[in-house]
Amino acid sequence: MEAAPRPRLRRRLGALATLTATLAGIGGLTAGAAHADPLPRPPSDSCNPNLETVWQDVATVRVSPAITHWTGISIAPGTTGSATETLSEVDSVSTTYNTSVEITAQASILFAKVSAKVGFSVQKTKASTSSWSRTVTMNFNRPGEYGLFKGTHRVEGEFVRYQCARTGPSTGVWVNTMPGGTGSYVTFDVEIQGTIACDSPVAPGSVQELARRALSCP
Repeated sequence: MEAAPRPRLRRRLGALATLTATLAGIGGLTAGAAHADPLPRPPSDSCNPNLETVWQDVATVRVSPAITHWTGISIAPGTTGSATETLSEVDSVSTTYNTSVEITAQASILFAKVSAKVGFSVQKTKASTSSWSRTVTMNFNRPGEYGLFKGTHRVEGEFVRYQCARTGPSTGVWVNTMPGGTGSYVTFDVEIQGTIACDSPVAPGSVQELARRALSCP
């Protein structure tokens, strides 16, 4: 019994810089506007510095799809099957807490609140999509032009942080210690990988829609 023919792959031409620019231009596809509401405040103006030292909460949150790794290929007629490809990194997302990549216990607590706010689990420790493997194996059951991708949802916004300033042996008041009132954070969702074709159905605002746009469909 003859083995099934291996896919004959023809890499789609085009500068990586062009693809990167395309992704940068549409990366904010589902980014929500920052909230215009007043900044969160502790439930009480007073605090006990012996029991509580820091109070922080999410002020704003924005979620947007991000393609982190990509390659485009053509599957010639009669050569469908399994293909293993190496993807190029075109974007990266890292966890940051007020621009620092060192994620403290306070940052992890904030990211837990971010997860509750967006409704899915985000990274709560030091992490980067650059550490993801760049090799993927996919099955193709019909010829055509495809994009192979890895991506995620970038989650970013602002937060407030108050510290309990002591006024007595067991009394204190909450003081906002952030310059300008807020700090910034960035984190991300789990890895999403797959293939995309021009006729693939996609949900609006999804990583898959972003990947299909990067495929330069007519």
